[in-house]
Amino acid sequence: MNMMTRFKEYAAFTKNEQKMFLLLAVVFLAGAGVKLYNAYVIPPSTKDFDYTASDSEFTKRSAHLSSVQTANAAMNSAKPGKTTLPVHRINLNTASQEELDKLPGVGKGTAEQIVAYRTRHGKFTTVDELKNIKGIGERKFKTLQQFVSIQ
Repeated sequence: MNMMTRFKEYAAFTKNEQKMFLLLAVVFLAGAGVKLYNAYVIPPSTKDFDYTASDSEFTKRSAHLSSVQTANAAMNSAKPGKTTLPVHRINLNTASQEELDKLPGVGKGTAEQIVAYRTRHGKFTTVDELKNIKGIGERKFKTLQQFVSIQ
């Protein structure tokens, strides 16, 4: 007897089982061929993407957002009238009195004084000029500094 006939008798596979075994063998060989082709014929990519710039921007924005959220939590527990702080910086040269009133430690009176100072002296040239306004000392300025700009 030849080898194939002996194997058929020993294993006793049906026709459908033989076809399925043949199909699995072909699929396995095709997968191995594709893997070998990708490994030896297609060259690997030469340049990987550099994520350092986007990572540093993400870190910077996360730190700013974290400080805003921390300040929001402190303000919400300290003053029930003010519920949220601005997420983006407020421009001192264009902000309305209502926008300035939303800043931490700034009430209606201080907001009026900021607008009056801007009217009398012109546009702010530096954020440090806030210290010239009555009621804004070093401590309040440090709190406000992260929420205002002069752009």
